[in-house]
Amino acid sequence: MTLLSAGGALLLHRLWRAPTVAGVTGPPPIRPPTASAVDADFQRACIRCGLCGIVCSNGCIRYFGLGEPGHGALTPYIDVRQRACILCMRCTEVCPTGALRPVAEDLAVIAREVDMGTAVVDPDRCLSYQGRLCGVCHDACPLPGEAIRLVPKARPQVFADGCVGCGLCVERCPQSPTAIDVRRLEA
Repeated sequence: MTLLSAGGALLLHRLWRAPTVAGVTGPPPIRPPTASAVDADFQRACIRCGLCGIVCSNGCIRYFGLGEPGHGALTPYIDVRQRACILCMRCTEVCPTGALRPVAEDLAVIAREVDMGTAVVDPDRCLSYQGRLCGVCHDACPLPGEAIRLVPKARPQVFADGCVGCGLCVERCPQSPTAIDVRRLEA
């Protein structure tokens, strides 16, 4: 490695590891499976290597840019409205720092170990709450019955203790804007 490339690597590392800006408003971003519930802890552990996005079989992992203070430049996130997580767990297998912890590809284990957020239904936009039958969110859920159930008139009911926040319900919602979203609360 030449001195120039070593210096460039050091500069990039410092840019990637730049401190976040305090006071950023808005909900914390949806991070890949098994990321720390405290976003600042995840940002410290993540070295911005990009391996999680490379192995993501659904292409749902995106990265914050250098001009997005507060979220950690070049850290991974998932925009479930664009592309949801299919819980393949490949990202957890390649993370070199443990910022994402490995989890078996077993739905029972995933249901216990993964907490990316919780789906929230907006009854003002949900077709089933407006008198039409839908249920697409329930059908899209990899944990139906545990994360989301349909109560009479096909109205979705989300169970926070069973929902892992993958966002498949959001991605498949026929409403625009969607009637369901994933929210994440910091621990």
